[in-house]
Amino acid sequence: MPSTRDDPRRAASGAGSRAASGVRQDVVDAAAAVRDLLRAALMRGMYDRQALPDEAELQRTYGVSRGAVRAALELLRDEGLVERLRGAGTFVAARKTLHRSDGLHGLERPAGSVVHEVLQRAVLPAHGVLVDLLAVEPASPLLRLDRRTRVGTEHVALWTSYLRLPLAEPLADPAADLEGDYYDAVERLLGVRIGPSEMTTEAVLADRLVARALAVEVGAPVLRLERVLHLAGGEPFEFGVGRFRGDRLTLSSTRHRQ
Repeated sequence: MPSTRDDPRRAASGAGSRAASGVRQDVVDAAAAVRDLLRAALMRGMYDRQALPDEAELQRTYGVSRGAVRAALELLRDEGLVERLRGAGTFVAARKTLHRSDGLHGLERPAGSVVHEVLQRAVLPAHGVLVDLLAVEPASPLLRLDRRTRVGTEHVALWTSYLRLPLAEPLADPAADLEGDYYDAVERLLGVRIGPSEMTTEAVLADRLVARALAVEVGAPVLRLERVLHLAGGEPFEFGVGRFRGDRLTLSSTRHRQ
């Protein structure tokens, strides 16, 4: 039987087909993580004047299979961010305009409680863009926290966060209570005060992985949030990527002319 580890078409299969085709969950998770981390690097201009690393180098950097790397690159290509040229490599196709916002609050509760369902907790070594974003040494331990947010009975958001250890150890406990405002929960569980944050917000289309997790159609509009949280003293401690159903979220902010 052919392996799914090196088949990017199966690793990035459509909504509902993953269970039917028996695609390994670790390949799907790895593809999603590599997509997010490469996307963060692309948005910061790391590959504006050069090709992205080849598949073998990406495998070594992220510690994943070739199939997961190919699936991640296909997801980025489907979004229009990269183009893959046979014999030449993978290059940036487009960058989006930065729009800054303000405020740092969790979701309001218009209808029912806010629950963060933890899908995965894992410890992994810092690599690639995470080293720069979190100001850590390469291979420093980080906690990866995948969670899906439910308001009432509906899943409205999907988050992946990378947090510095040992600071984030309380969040690695399966009994950690993340109900309600995520920022309040982090401050309570870690015993810290959250300071400044860097956040970008953009409109994107749901890819196959997001569509399945949030029960929406592939191509449905979603809001993508990317953030770096800092402690009150200015030290970065979390990098997170979130996707919100566009039909279930309104962003609100207060702005001041400077």
